[in-house]
Amino acid sequence: MATVAIILNTKKKLLNDLYSIALRVTHNQIRRYYTLNSLSLDQTLTFKCKIEEWILSEDRTTGHFTKAVRDYKAMNLIIIDKLALARKILSDYDRGDVEFDFDRFEEDLRGNRKKLTKQSRIKLQDYYDTIIQGIEQQQKIGLASVFTFTKSSLKEYSPAAYITDVNVRFLEAFESWLRNNKNLKDTSISVKIRNIQRIINLAIADKLFKQEDYPFGEKGYSVNKRLNHTTRKRSVSKDIITKLKNYKTEQGSSSHLAQSIFMFSYYTRGMNFIDIAGLRWSDIYDNEIHYTRKKTGQHFTITVNSYSQELLNQYRNEYSKPDDYVFPIYKDSIFKTAKQKYERKKSALKLVNNKLKDLAIAIGEPKLILTTYVSRHSYATNLKKSGVATAIISEALGHTTELQTQTYLDEFEKGVIETWENKMFDM
Repeated sequence: MATVAIILNTKKKLLNDLYSIALRVTHNQIRRYYTLNSLSLDQTLTFKCKIEEWILSEDRTTGHFTKAVRDYKAMNLIIIDKLALARKILSDYDRGDVEFDFDRFEEDLRGNRKKLTKQSRIKLQDYYDTIIQGIEQQQKIGLASVFTFTKSSLKEYSPAAYITDVNVRFLEAFESWLRNNKNLKDTSISVKIRNIQRIINLAIADKLFKQEDYPFGEKGYSVNKRLNHTTRKRSVSKDIITKLKNYKTEQGSSSHLAQSIFMFSYYTRGMNFIDIAGLRWSDIYDNEIHYTRKKTGQHFTITVNSYSQELLNQYRNEYSKPDDYVFPIYKDSIFKTAKQKYERKKSALKLVNNKLKDLAIAIGEPKLILTTYVSRHSYATNLKKSGVATAIISEALGHTTELQTQTYLDEFEKGVIETWENKMFDM
């Protein structure tokens, strides 16, 4: 059976030490390569990068661009979609007992074969299953869960719906059902609607949905116009941070872990929960924390200050081997697969956020919603409010986001940002 993979084609070096990203198809030990540039409809994107700008997946069947590459987000999504499409084509051949042929495959891959007939109408649930299977094979467990949750809602709403049933009226009715029957807010509804949009885009590429029937956009169903899907930014003052830091919790308890993770994030420039959970002692050396952010692939080096060191010391005695995780969230002997780690991350994050709510009550702030995200945003906000850095950061960033803040801070000479932080952390 033929196999497919998305690779950095290092066999052919381009100008400026760049290499193309390609879909590699292997059948009977014969390989063919299709560059992503030739497969993408958006010719403004250039699917090429340097070796260090490409992150290979654990199963070595795909990868993604780092944040250093222009348009990395858009191109990473297309990479996922094209690999899913290629796998679906092979799956269709297998189910239909169709003998593999490179020319036939290329026609289907490029959408040159006419497949949209009454007989080829596919149910929405079946198409979701195919796409989810492809994403799971890429170890994109979080992304697969978004598709799975949307599929589940659609199954409850309209289990027999075909892909071609998705039109403006269908989307408006589904939105109303989610709001009135499931009591979902706009933010949650927008996630599901955007996922359906992603499915329809894939179906168009598969010749299972006509482009002229596309239901989204300014003249159709507009998510931006119908749904207020932006999340309100939250941060807390230094006074609240001080209260939480000074509150006594029993070491080894889940409340202590939640408190530690919140403060550790604050002391490490708003490190995300998933990156804190995956941090090992081997990532900490030369008085620095070295890690690659899961969400963006961007590498960070953060100096261990006296505040983060105090937290690390609390866990070093119990979890001290180089390969041990710093915080007791993952355990390699138990959580072995990507899916197991994803489920563990979800349950641990829920526990930590629930305990943070309890801690808010304990410090006399019952109306305050504390989460790990609040810690991340509070770092950026409080740094901006600090007397030394306010004017510089405001001028440089304009409308500040956490990612822009982190990127900007990394450009300062070593030691400068630490001086600002020590002033802010002094409580």
